[in-house]
Amino acid sequence: MKKILVLIPAFLLAFQISKAQTEKGSQTIGIDLQFQHQKSSENTIRPGFDTYNSDFKLTIFNAGPTYSYFIADKLDIGTSLTYAYTKQDNRNTSYSSTQTTRQYAAELFLRKYFMFGDKFGLRTGPYIGYARYDFKYIDAGTATRNKSDNYFAGANMALVYYPVRKLGVSATLANLSYSHSKLKDDTRQTGSGDNVTFNLINNGLALSVFYVFGGK
Repeated sequence: MKKILVLIPAFLLAFQISKAQTEKGSQTIGIDLQFQHQKSSENTIRPGFDTYNSDFKLTIFNAGPTYSYFIADKLDIGTSLTYAYTKQDNRNTSYSSTQTTRQYAAELFLRKYFMFGDKFGLRTGPYIGYARYDFKYIDAGTATRNKSDNYFAGANMALVYYPVRKLGVSATLANLSYSHSKLKDDTRQTGSGDNVTFNLINNGLALSVFYVFGGK
């Protein structure tokens, strides 16, 4: 009986902490981070032909601030800015190419939270945004540059964890998106395209760290 009487106040305190993180009027400010690096080498032996080596490297880095406001309990609306850098190298004994991409993006989102206890939960919801891509492609010493305007929309789901009061961490679990792009290259040739993607457990390490303030 004594154990039960002790556990009841502890449970109520944990519930209040969890509620305070996602209650109406609370705000979050944080930073989104993603890093991915891949490297592979291959030796190709062709009978009667030369043997050659191939190297592949891929580096992806994303970072940017994010802000949200809880318009209702367990429902927030917010915005984020992102800078992303991608570099891909392909090299072998007779050929080499390098592609770099710089992305500048802005996004609006709406998220619903589903908490399981005082520390863990899921959040999911739609988003829309705009991104500007600057490409540079070097193929056998010849450089090509182009720019792309992208308009996108989609929905994602993330795992949310609060290790301590007022501090949260999230990791993207799934993402479904549609994008429309308009491309212009160095020769002023233009084009457009549409793309639909679905990722289950993001490629690379995609994390968001945020601080909770405001509320009651």
